[in-house]
Amino acid sequence: MTVILLAPYLFAAPLSRPVRSAVARSWYRGCSRLCALKVRVRGHPVGEGPVLYAANHVSYLDVVVLGGFLDALFVAKAEVVRWPVIGPLAKLQRTIFIERTATRASVDNTELRHRLAMGESVIIFPEGTSSDGRRVLPFKSTLFEIVQPRRLGRDIWIQPVSVAYPRYADGRPLTGGLEACYAWYGEATLFGHLVRVFGLRGAVVEVTFHEPVRASAFADRKALARHCEARVATGVRAAHGGN
Repeated sequence: MTVILLAPYLFAAPLSRPVRSAVARSWYRGCSRLCALKVRVRGHPVGEGPVLYAANHVSYLDVVVLGGFLDALFVAKAEVVRWPVIGPLAKLQRTIFIERTATRASVDNTELRHRLAMGESVIIFPEGTSSDGRRVLPFKSTLFEIVQPRRLGRDIWIQPVSVAYPRYADGRPLTGGLEACYAWYGEATLFGHLVRVFGLRGAVVEVTFHEPVRASAFADRKALARHCEARVATGVRAAHGGN
């Protein structure tokens, strides 16, 4: 699938953003089907960019799920670029790689602001790491600084997004440790986890697009981060039956 779609993507990349985006979404959706993921969507993403989408992070599978619906760039930790296969593909998809050190923060934020200023939407995972999928870790507020109107020079939409893997495709709930079948966290290795995913019969993924808000409606980045965290956590709890 990657080989088939690579040629049209490379051809379209410098010529047509809509065509490039359509090819990319086809690849993401193909990956979702290969992993037997049945995506259920609630709400609607903001149609016009730029938008900052703030989502919880359960697994690398979140990328293929969200990438199938959003015309947006992902933000990833810098070490991802060195991962076999995934790193080059992420770079080809114009992923923004950021360092976790304070000395690099200003440089990385400048790149993020530039992409938003150019009208491109961006997807961030403010938890900074993945979780077991049943809870939302505290949102770090650092990346929310880039959308402050005084920094960006304009007021843009921020949309919280909840991602949950509550049950297998046959309806059985993913509880009692079974969350690890799709959630990728702790000491799990990427290759081993992916092989296990391919061996499963599939899962339902519930994606909730919450009401978007304007950055100017919040006093500072910390207030904005708290709002997004609360909305995302509500969506995750609802997907898991309120537990």
